[in-house]
Amino acid sequence: MTKWTNMMLLAAILMMGGTAVAQTTVGYTNGTLNRNDIVRFGNTEKQGMAVYVDAEKAALLKGATVKSFLTYVSTTQVERGTLFITRELGGTPLYEQAFKPTSSRERMTEYSLESAYVLDGEPFFFGHTVEVGTSYKPLSFDQSNNTEAGISWAYENGMWIDVSAEGYGVPNIQMKLDGVADFTDLSVRPILAEGYQVAGEPQVFKGQVFNFGNQPITSFDLTCSVGTAEPVVTSVTGVALASGKSYDFTLPAYTTNETGTLDMKVSVSNVNGAADAEETDNSAVSSVFFYPSDIEKKILIEVFTGQACGNCPAGHANLASAIKGIENEFIEVCHHAGYYPDQFTLADSYTYTWLYGNAGTYAPAAMFNRTAVPSISTTSPVFASTDGAAVRTAAQAFRQVQPYVGLKLYNQIDAATRKGTLLVDVETFVVPSDSIHTLNVWLLQDGLVGMQANGGTNYVHNHVFRGTMIGNTWGQQIQLTPGKTVRYSVEYEIPTVVTTNFGDYTGTEIETVLSDMQIVAFVSDFSSTSPTACNVYNAAKISLMTDNLAQGVEETVAGRAPFFTFDGSQMHIVGDFLRADIYTASGALAASLKNGEQTFLLPPGLYVVRTLLPGGGTDVQKLIVK
Repeated sequence: MTKWTNMMLLAAILMMGGTAVAQTTVGYTNGTLNRNDIVRFGNTEKQGMAVYVDAEKAALLKGATVKSFLTYVSTTQVERGTLFITRELGGTPLYEQAFKPTSSRERMTEYSLESAYVLDGEPFFFGHTVEVGTSYKPLSFDQSNNTEAGISWAYENGMWIDVSAEGYGVPNIQMKLDGVADFTDLSVRPILAEGYQVAGEPQVFKGQVFNFGNQPITSFDLTCSVGTAEPVVTSVTGVALASGKSYDFTLPAYTTNETGTLDMKVSVSNVNGAADAEETDNSAVSSVFFYPSDIEKKILIEVFTGQACGNCPAGHANLASAIKGIENEFIEVCHHAGYYPDQFTLADSYTYTWLYGNAGTYAPAAMFNRTAVPSISTTSPVFASTDGAAVRTAAQAFRQVQPYVGLKLYNQIDAATRKGTLLVDVETFVVPSDSIHTLNVWLLQDGLVGMQANGGTNYVHNHVFRGTMIGNTWGQQIQLTPGKTVRYSVEYEIPTVVTTNFGDYTGTEIETVLSDMQIVAFVSDFSSTSPTACNVYNAAKISLMTDNLAQGVEETVAGRAPFFTFDGSQMHIVGDFLRADIYTASGALAASLKNGEQTFLLPPGLYVVRTLLPGGGTDVQKLIVK
């Protein structure tokens, strides 16, 4: 045989599926780099990121030789950098070497190993750390879908934390290996199902798969099941999914009449017409919450305006245009604050300008659900409503956000005495956060005629904030428990005028016309330190003159309600009950008692007592303490 023949024979053997000639790039990133997405974790100079290769994947790589790392560090101002392979983050590394970023350009840079390292088939982490000034954001993630827990890691304030489900994607770091046989390995990432799903309505879900193997993927089958429904199989063909790349897919529209938290399972099979080399990550299960079909979801728009604001009429027009045709999905409240005070200004409205953040106040401005829209601002939920594109973006963005809670309002008022009772039912479907939760109840008024710059002397001011009706400026703290409905009772009296109490117009009396007034209630997070952490989840509105208190009132069991006795300053509840909530006339919770805590003290005043009775039912009574 000639030398040429020998070479041809060797090439033929390699082409038949032996050890791959080309290097294999291993990692979970799809290679997306964006300098705007660089991050840092914590406040220490040491920063780091790593990924985990589990036992099944490590077995596929057994015997391979690690030749180099590829990674992206956004700055060259690094004091020390270390590449590592380790069995345990924070433990003694299996391999490490120093490296110095040579470029901060938006690309992955390859760093050759000083001595080749052979993988032993056991699970491992690989990554890097850098020490850099605290003003730098050196770490890069690819912004792909979340992975299963335990894949993506970051170094924060002296410890490694799992950031797999935090929305960063996976770290932009890879290894190049020699000696890896050809294999297909398609992994499914959890479905992004954090939107607003309603039972009985078609829902469209999107997902992502990732090619961890070193062979291109041209076809596969997707199987999806939600709750107890039969699985649906979709064949995906004609793709060209290269190694180390992700593929986004959209599942067929899905409708279910089930409510609550349902499991959504998505799996892949028949990869390139055969079984996958590693099947442990061929499926992913996500939790999807389906709200009942009668859920009422409202988005709260708070407008900052002023009579002396010449651009405010245009801002109002932008808002009206953005929600035209879908007005019933929004509740608008106008605070005469942020600009110069005027005859409609209340001190509480100026307190809410804290939500602007540190950038100063202005008008016209708006915020939707007190939540920052990342494409508009990440530091404040407030933005200029003269920006029509921003208003339209916000209006559409919040339509798909979960409400987490349901609100129902029941009201009864005596127009002659201007006294009434409001019941607010808060039903918790999903607890939205670990923050403090509050219930706010506000009074609004339409049809207030007055001067408006660029609007004339007879401009009609609508949705004008007329004060709080429960708790303090920031509301009453409440507890949210999944699956439970809690009723809050507010006894109120509407004054004949609301008096301006801020600025040069202090003392101005504005008549209250009952037929032009509404009550708005909303549930939100509360933070005293961060304007971007006071998110509103759901809101409700009812006309003040609506008389519907008989509707939805919980059952009162006759003959079993406890009663009250007085012994000097001591008060006693006589009878059986599970819990008694005692509210002031303004709706603040004054005391909450369990059975066995029958004796209590209250200062003089008018109270409403709601008792939860054994076996179900409630009793509501007024209590006057003299």
